[in-house]
Amino acid sequence: MKKISWLTAAALVVSNMIGTGVFTSLGYQVVSLHNTISILLLWTVGGLLALIGTFCYAELGNHYKKSGGDYIFLSKAFHPILGYLSSWVSLIVGFSAPVSLAALAMSKYLQIFGWDLGKGFAIGIIVLIALSNEND
Repeated sequence: MKKISWLTAAALVVSNMIGTGVFTSLGYQVVSLHNTISILLLWTVGGLLALIGTFCYAELGNHYKKSGGDYIFLSKAFHPILGYLSSWVSLIVGFSAPVSLAALAMSKYLQIFGWDLGKGFAIGIIVLIALSNEND
């Protein structure tokens, strides 16, 4: 089984957060704001909430010594159905949606060069990446 280093994992998280979050959705966030303090305050509060969530997950990971992440944490702490539902929501909303959004954003960014490739290009990129990550 192949493993990635902590540096690669951190780079993936940072690229997803900054690439998709900042460069793609920031325009939607600031369109109705008239000062920069509001957006900075919102980002600061969001960062603090994310840090609190990180500390909670660190404690849960220290308490429950099994692998499985959200599924194990929610199943053991509350009820197995919450772990099950969280896994499906994470699969659909947490992983698939950001990948498709990033691929669509890439096709939109290429319009700068005069290439209007559309959704077919985004689907092709997702399929190409999926095939390149296939285990032999």
